[in-house]
Amino acid sequence: MGRTFEISGNPLILVLYVSQLVAVLLALGFVVFPLDSSANVVLGLLFGAITLAVVFGMWRRATGSDGGSHLGTAEDITYDPFADPGQAAKDRWEKVVRRLPGSDDVRD
Repeated sequence: MGRTFEISGNPLILVLYVSQLVAVLLALGFVVFPLDSSANVVLGLLFGAITLAVVFGMWRRATGSDGGSHLGTAEDITYDPFADPGQAAKDRWEKVVRRLPGSDDVRD
């Protein structure tokens, strides 16, 4: 009997976002404050913008409104079925089958 420990993607992403948020807030607390110079104010604005972006990303991920285009899906701009010879052969086979007589599909 072996013991396994599995973590799905969503809790792992949540841990990543929370750790980023904690790191940015710690940097904000130790580096930026006190706001005694203009450089610290600009740095505070930068860290504040990064914090807002992380919180906004967490909110979009939690509500499911992140667009859904992830790596490996058809919406992925890097998806290239012809880079994989097996996928290219499958695509050619489907195209040939669609052109057979009696096929109702008119796609190329």
